[in-house]
Amino acid sequence: MRKAFFNSLIKLAEKNKNVIFLTDDLGFGFFEEYKEKFPEQFINCGITEQSMTGIAAGLALGGKKPYIYGTIPFVLMRNYEQLRDDICYNNLDVKVVGYSMSGFIGFTHNLEGLENEEDLLKNLPNIKRYYPKTPEEIERVMTKSYKSLKPSFIRL
Repeated sequence: MRKAFFNSLIKLAEKNKNVIFLTDDLGFGFFEEYKEKFPEQFINCGITEQSMTGIAAGLALGGKKPYIYGTIPFVLMRNYEQLRDDICYNNLDVKVVGYSMSGFIGFTHNLEGLENEEDLLKNLPNIKRYYPKTPEEIERVMTKSYKSLKPSFIRL
């Protein structure tokens, strides 16, 4: 699913130099091709999810199309206030891409049981939610969310 996401993101970045990818120091093994092709459209913010969200909001206000990327507990819960206040209240064109690492890294498994993920998202104003189930759906979701000027959450 993540490979399909990056393939779609690369296609969008090829068409629009305003597509900016921000990561919280995760995604190695997937984002290298994007980083190599678009070094000026890639920002590794490190483990500062709140700052990453604020940076994305500023980029959106400046006319960019930022995509923030990380595991769901960190891009949704750790920076919930910034998502709500900086992005959703201002109805900014920022795409939040969260993925689950359950089954990949054992010590994060307990973090991935976000039973209230949907409830958290429902309380964020203006945000569109996408839950693609197959790699083929990811491309459709990426195209649809790209065309939307509203905040979006895409769960991989």
